Amino acid sequence: MKALRFRVQHFRNIDDSGWIDLDAVTAFVGRNESGKTSLLQALYRFNPGSEAPYDPQRDYPRERFHQHGTAAGTTGPPVCSVEFDLPVGLRQEIASLLPDGEAVPATATVHRHYDGSYTHDFSPALPEHSVRPAVLLDAFNAFAAKIRRSRPSRHDDPDAHKERRAEILQWVLRTKDALRAHDDLRSTDAIELLTRLRTSAEQYGTERTARAVELLLSAFDEVLDIARAEPPTDQICRSVQEHLPVFIYFENYGVLDSAIWFSRYLEDRTHNPADSRVRTVAAMFKQAGLNPNELATQGVDRMAEARRHGTTLSEKDAVSERKLKERRAISLNAASNEISAKFSNWWQQRRHTIRYDADGDFFRIWVTDNRRENVEIELENRSKGFQWFFSFYLVFLAESKGQHKDAILLLDEPGLHLHPTAQQELISFFEDLSKRNQILYTTHSPFLIDGENLDRVRPVTEDMTGRSRISATMWPEDRETIFPLQAAAGYAMMQGLFRHRRNLLVEGFTDYLYLTALSQHCVSSGRTGLPDDIYVVPCGGTKLVGALASLFLSEHVRPVILLDGDDAGRARKQALLKGLYSGYGARIVMLDEVLGMPGNVVTIENVVGTQAIVEAVCDLTERSLSLDGEIRVERSLPSQIESAAQRQGVDLPEGWKGSAALSLVSSWGKRPRKVPEETLDAAARVFGAVRDRFGDGPESG
Repeated sequence: MKALRFRVQHFRNIDDSGWIDLDAVTAFVGRNESGKTSLLQALYRFNPGSEAPYDPQRDYPRERFHQHGTAAGTTGPPVCSVEFDLPVGLRQEIASLLPDGEAVPATATVHRHYDGSYTHDFSPALPEHSVRPAVLLDAFNAFAAKIRRSRPSRHDDPDAHKERRAEILQWVLRTKDALRAHDDLRSTDAIELLTRLRTSAEQYGTERTARAVELLLSAFDEVLDIARAEPPTDQICRSVQEHLPVFIYFENYGVLDSAIWFSRYLEDRTHNPADSRVRTVAAMFKQAGLNPNELATQGVDRMAEARRHGTTLSEKDAVSERKLKERRAISLNAASNEISAKFSNWWQQRRHTIRYDADGDFFRIWVTDNRRENVEIELENRSKGFQWFFSFYLVFLAESKGQHKDAILLLDEPGLHLHPTAQQELISFFEDLSKRNQILYTTHSPFLIDGENLDRVRPVTEDMTGRSRISATMWPEDRETIFPLQAAAGYAMMQGLFRHRRNLLVEGFTDYLYLTALSQHCVSSGRTGLPDDIYVVPCGGTKLVGALASLFLSEHVRPVILLDGDDAGRARKQALLKGLYSGYGARIVMLDEVLGMPGNVVTIENVVGTQAIVEAVCDLTERSLSLDGEIRVERSLPSQIESAAQRQGVDLPEGWKGSAALSLVSSWGKRPRKVPEETLDAAARVFGAVRDRFGDGPESG
């Protein structure tokens, strides 16, 4: 099942994370102590690959523990909730359990509580499956009607028959009242009542009433069978539970040592099994099918021990000792071959051979690669990056129980010791791995942020009270948090500058967001968009357009430039025509001219549309905003919004244009039909003009 979003409540420094949307790869970015690890830890304990229960004493927010922590799990909200998309096979299974005509849920939201219990919600909601008393009351009414119509036989005393009939009818009335007291006959009390009533009904069977009592008992049996059976809702919840993906958490502290001292490991496994490194070693032994207790025993050289004590082993004991060592060697060789093959299939950048070796009191790991096949190096002397990958893979193998495709990977600060270029390669590795496993990871490195997919980033900050805050629709003001995002965007831009020979320079990041998104929607709707080989580069302001354009002179190419139709844009165009773009004026595109509004103030927001921008600002500020009386062609749409906001007492956060753009583009991605037709038409005109300006030779403008 694919996780669509999740929510964490009352866990460490997180009061309520709110719902956090998930992608195939989702990055949580923030400075240390902001709450990134707490998020992953709470999600990991939702359905961990190894034993890792919630612990209210350690995990419930300390400042409220004396009020609610002792009751955590039995009352109140769940710790972690995850909404899953139900796969086709599971939906078919659910459909078979529902009455005909009932809507089959498309998603399931599973909640886990501090006591370890799960609760479930479905969308569409499941129908109620209670057993109402009405079905049995009808049977009692039919039974009572037959009793009233009964007549004494010629052998019966009429008075005795009349008295008996009245007794039965009184029993029916009392029984119906008892049944009506239960809304659902599935409850334990109701089932006990039904059992007693059935026994009571048997005593009223006579030659005259036998058939009526038999029908009543049959109705009792039918209702009891239904009441005792597992409700369809419970069956569906159990089925969803069985399909939950396992969550695998890995942090840098779990990296293996190359030499494992058996005595220390066995002691730590007993007294501190939750330790990250102990967990990784246990995963290694589990994956390899090796018993550390047996290896420790087999590692004792009994012959050497005997020599030290001036004795010798008997022939029988010597043969037994030799077989024991042979068995150990065979087991280690088989485990080494297996992990080498599996790891090479998973990590294909270089072929490695791993050799496990039990040497006396120590278990050692040796590694060779295809570049130096004859040189064995201990694991701890390999690169930090390789140690991390190998250790993570062992945990991945062991805790996913071979079901790699069903696991969701939670990686805390992965690749911490990798070189920046290797961290960029790690992003590509995550992208490939996400085809089989969803990945969530934390980082504060700009090189581990995909600058071309910033919509996958979830900034995590800490407020003045020390509580964690997760932003999904806007970037935070905290410079330490936003710096990796800005650096990642800048790095992605610089990487693309010379990798692509067809670059479109735009003034700001909002231009980049809108143009990139609108191009995709234009193409999907059959309109003109940007070709895949045109790379949009945000310059960080009109003044920097010329500086970035000058970087291309060494490549003997001048990128196309898209400028706002305002005073700053027109001034920048004139400056470029006098210098860098002398003779290349056709490669400068002015928005006001393209949209048929020459001389007006036109920015990218005019392409998107006034209504869409204003609605995004209202969502951002959670306040209504009206531009009545503000519309003036000599002022840009953003300045009109700022003026209206000031007049109407609406506080616009710093960087509101970028936050509104990010929110709007994200909403378009979820609901493509939300993009107005007039917006797509205007965008297509811009893209058509840009495409026309990409020529091979100098043109006059």
